[in-house]
Amino acid sequence: MAVSLPVLTDPPPNHDDVATWLASLGGPFWIVLTGDDDRRCRVVTTLLHGNEPSGLLALHRWLAERPRPRTRLAVLVANVAAALAPPLFTQRFVPGERDLNRCFQPPFDDVSGALAQAITHDIAAWAPECVIDLHNTSGKGPSFAVATRRDPRLERLAGRFCDQLIVTDFRLGSLMEIPLIHPPLADCPILTLECGGARDPAAVEVASAVYHRLAEWPDLAALPSTPNLDVLIHPLRVELAPDAGIAYAREPEPGTGVTLWARIDAHNRGVTPPDTCLGWLGDGGLANLQARDARGIERIAELLCERDGRLYTRRPLRLFMATTNAEIARSDCLFYAVPA
Repeated sequence: MAVSLPVLTDPPPNHDDVATWLASLGGPFWIVLTGDDDRRCRVVTTLLHGNEPSGLLALHRWLAERPRPRTRLAVLVANVAAALAPPLFTQRFVPGERDLNRCFQPPFDDVSGALAQAITHDIAAWAPECVIDLHNTSGKGPSFAVATRRDPRLERLAGRFCDQLIVTDFRLGSLMEIPLIHPPLADCPILTLECGGARDPAAVEVASAVYHRLAEWPDLAALPSTPNLDVLIHPLRVELAPDAGIAYAREPEPGTGVTLWARIDAHNRGVTPPDTCLGWLGDGGLANLQARDARGIERIAELLCERDGRLYTRRPLRLFMATTNAEIARSDCLFYAVPA
C-alpha cells in the first residue's frame, strides 16, 4: 500500500529520551507493527497538537516491550515540528501556521492543510478497523472520549478507556470528522480520546492502555457493551466574543472582558451547580461571551448569566475542556458545556 508519510516498520527499541528520539526523526511519521493477522489494521494517531505528549510518551515506553499485536497496528506521530518548538511540548501548533486538528477539511493549500490531507490519504490506505486519536485536555480533568455520531462500536471502544463519551455536532475540521468528508472511510469508527492533562502521569497510563488493548483484542466486534458509559449529546462551545480579552485570576482584571477563576479547570469533573461563580465580566457583560450551536443559534444566556459584574452558571452544567491557558481560550474556546 502507498502512504504519503515516512514509515518505520517494526522498529527496534529506542533507548534515547523522547525528545532526542523525536528530533532524530525530524518530521511526521508512521510506526507500523506487524501483526499476527496483517490482513487487518488498527490505527492510533497522536501528537496532532505539539503540547499534548501523553500518547507519544506512552508509545515510546511501549515500543521498548517489543510488542506483537494481533493485527497490523499503525501509529502516527503527527506534529513533530510543533512538539520540538522550544520550550519542548508547549506549542499547540507551529507559530504562524494553522492548528493541524482544524485542517481535515478543505482548503488544503498551506503546510498544515497539506499534512492533514496526507494523513487522511494514509489512514484510507491502511483501511483500518478503527482509529483512536490521542489528545490531552487543555486543563486538568479526567479522561473522556469524543465522537461525531452515536455508534455502538464507538461506545464499546470509548467504554474501555473512560467513563464519558461526548457526541458533538460541531464540524471544526478535526481528524475524527474524516469519515464525514472522505467516502472511503465513511464507515470507519474514529474516536478522539482526551487522556487527561498533559502533565498528569495518569494521562500516560490512559494512552498506554490504548496501545496495549488495541494490540491484544482479537476481535473488536466481540467487545461487550458498556452500559455505565455516560453519553452526553451536542455540547456547546463557550467562546470569547470577537475582540474580547481573557484573563485568569482570583480577582477581576481591570479592562478585561472576561476574567475566569484561576482554577476554572476544577469544574472539569462532575456537575457544576446553578449560581456557581466562574469569574467576572467587564464592560459589555455577557456579550463578551458566545455559545452558538452547530446551527449558529446563540445560546449563551441558557447557560450563564451576569449579576453585579460576576459570571454565574444559570443551570446545572457539565463542563469539560475548561482551560487555564489564555492562548488556547483565545484561539479555540474557554470550555464546553452540556446542561446536566
